[in-house]
Amino acid sequence: MLLATVLLGGCVPEQLRPVAKDDLTLAEEALSERDIGEAEMYFQRYLRRNPDGEDRWEVWQQLLSISLDMRQDRATAGEYLEVMLLEFQADPARRRHIQMTLADLYKDMRLFSRAFRLWEILATDPDLSSEDRAQVYRELSHAYLRRLEFTPAIDILGLCLQLDVRPDTKADCLYALAETQMLTDNLAESEQALRDLLAMSDVSRERRVLATFTLADVLEQRDKLQEAASLLESIRESYPNTRVVTVRLGALRDKMSEKKNGKKK
Repeated sequence: MLLATVLLGGCVPEQLRPVAKDDLTLAEEALSERDIGEAEMYFQRYLRRNPDGEDRWEVWQQLLSISLDMRQDRATAGEYLEVMLLEFQADPARRRHIQMTLADLYKDMRLFSRAFRLWEILATDPDLSSEDRAQVYRELSHAYLRRLEFTPAIDILGLCLQLDVRPDTKADCLYALAETQMLTDNLAESEQALRDLLAMSDVSRERRVLATFTLADVLEQRDKLQEAASLLESIRESYPNTRVVTVRLGALRDKMSEKKNGKKK
């Protein structure tokens, strides 16, 4: 009887009709089958059809993941983020997240002037967290160095050190300051920044080892050869590249020997 009804009437009872899948379901199914082109198409169609959809933020994240993690297509990811920045301008938390992500992407793409503008905007945001502000200050300092603007590069790291942040974050600021001071031949200040870092108790082992290696470099430049050699000896086994430390130690000892023999003459 049912079959006759279908054949004769050309219709299917409501309860037997297949439920149409929405775009998000279709996109997830495509992703599970690793068909990223199909998934991307359904996610984009959802955005077009649902200008006020409650899942828009999550859909944008999926599109970013496809571009960055699957396609390694930073240019398309940048276009997505630029559109997102306009869409979420009135949502401060999401706007900041987009700005941070987009600035990092611009830096990776070597679009430094665009990244710099975003970091400047973020640096003046009163609601930016201390941890994020520290990252922005470090990025701005690097940007100033690329422009050969050494004074603002050092000044903004001074602001970084005034923030209430985790010990490792403060150590990152100190290390960046020490490196910048080395570049500008402010070796005494660089030495002090590194000693301040090493005096901290809650610093990761990796950062401590790197700071010790850098301090040895500064001390060598300041002709404090014995202390520099002692520091290198202390990290011989823990530094990522043991051969580098061994070579540096050999060069230092040769320099110390030459200095000693020179004094005897």
